[in-house]
Amino acid sequence: MSAINRRELFQLAALAAPAFWLAKTGQAQAKPELSMQALDDKLTLLSGAGGNIAILRGANGLLMIDSGLPDLAEATEKKAMSVGAVPIATLINTHFHFDHVGGNERLGRHGVNIVAHENVLKRLSALQKNPFFGRETPALAPEGRPKVTFTKDLALPFGGEKLACLHVAPAHTDGDATIHFTEANVYHTGDLLFNGFYPFIDYVAGGSIEGMVAGADTMLGRVDTKTKIIPGHGPLASKEDLRNFRAMLADINERVSKLVAEGKTLAQAQAAEPTKRYDEKWGKGFLKPADFVRLLYLGKTARA
Repeated sequence: MSAINRRELFQLAALAAPAFWLAKTGQAQAKPELSMQALDDKLTLLSGAGGNIAILRGANGLLMIDSGLPDLAEATEKKAMSVGAVPIATLINTHFHFDHVGGNERLGRHGVNIVAHENVLKRLSALQKNPFFGRETPALAPEGRPKVTFTKDLALPFGGEKLACLHVAPAHTDGDATIHFTEANVYHTGDLLFNGFYPFIDYVAGGSIEGMVAGADTMLGRVDTKTKIIPGHGPLASKEDLRNFRAMLADINERVSKLVAEGKTLAQAQAAEPTKRYDEKWGKGFLKPADFVRLLYLGKTARA
């Protein structure tokens, strides 16, 4: 089978854009409800603003993990500040996707210190194209870009808590970071974990399903059975949820890789239903089974 070039990848992938990511179409979308879940006396999970957001309350300020969607930036900031009568002081981005950095510019204008892996800064400083969802995201204004970056890991004390930020080798993107609140034993995975549905993997930004499996292995080595795991999307997770996610990805990767090696076309690969045994549990999110197979197939054949 001949390799699919990048132009063909863009053309084919654009056909599979789930509505969840199509903010640029102008279609009327009901805004999700922002909800809060206390994880302990200082940590809160904010959901509904795009990617899951963790909020740590310190005596003199708040720390946030990710900032949500652009059109919810104001509402997200107000909701976050309801946690305590202190300003937002620090924001850590788990990666560069718009549903995790949409509030960066607003928060940056308010003096919030933004922290991320160095590749996040690079990507937020230039136009990014996401062909699978048929959208382009312009560079963020300078005030929305990280001011503090790291390459491998970063230890960050805040509000009596010790945060361990870890860059994971390219998986969802090339700038993924996890954040472990070590005292509370709460672990934010960013989009290295989608809890309960098939994940988007950004092949154009260095991601791969093989990287996602390896990333899950890394995270499994850093959590225990008591760890509260905050996924990038989906409900609060456990180590067992993460283990099941890893097993699902590894099995589907093997099945799709076999179909590609056999020279199957995209249509034939989808017809083979390599995800079938997992669809009841994982296939009801914004990436439907056929779309997930398409994503993996195009990612693999573009690199062939």
